[in-house]
Amino acid sequence: MKFLYPLMLLACSSLAQATTTNLTFDVFLGNDPIGFHRVSIEDLPDGRRVRVEAAMKVRFLFFTAFRYHHVADERWRDGCILALETRTNNDGDRLQVAAEPLTGALEIDTGKERTRLEGCVRTFAYWAPDLLDSEFLLNTQNGNYEPVRLTELAPGPFEFNGRLYGARHYRLDVGDKASIDLWYGEDDSWQALRTTVADGRVLNYVRREG
Repeated sequence: MKFLYPLMLLACSSLAQATTTNLTFDVFLGNDPIGFHRVSIEDLPDGRRVRVEAAMKVRFLFFTAFRYHHVADERWRDGCILALETRTNNDGDRLQVAAEPLTGALEIDTGKERTRLEGCVRTFAYWAPDLLDSEFLLNTQNGNYEPVRLTELAPGPFEFNGRLYGARHYRLDVGDKASIDLWYGEDDSWQALRTTVADGRVLNYVRREG
């Protein structure tokens, strides 16, 4: 069928334009390795698809004191969330969030309640500092819309275990609950993260080589 030929060319052309960037981070509590955080960013002709997986396990003596697993599948268009679906096991507390467009807004469904968010909604997209520069960000673990403030600090790398990460330094304040330090390369590629968790210990993400 001759009409299939241009359609096949169009499909091949669209596939050729798609590019994927994979970021993998080792996660440490203090200096102790506890897991990983992976981000896959696929740039498509009609937007962007981002897949996230994070897994952490904290052991104390011979016991697992804390276990965490999070997966997310996000669709972006023009710097805003178009749709998403997430699943989280936060030490036995199972959470889910879904979002889809509905009559000019984004409807968030946590399985317990539904909310509508107007305007351009963004998540905690640590992989792109320009997307963090918002008044609110959607927490994809629990569906909360968090007030945030992004500040660029004096340039300088993050030093961890004898290595240097990044050159550009930002701080993301999440209401009065948390401050998250982030480091990026000169090309805005995400390199490291540091924040203090509930028990006062420090959580570190550092970009894996290769």
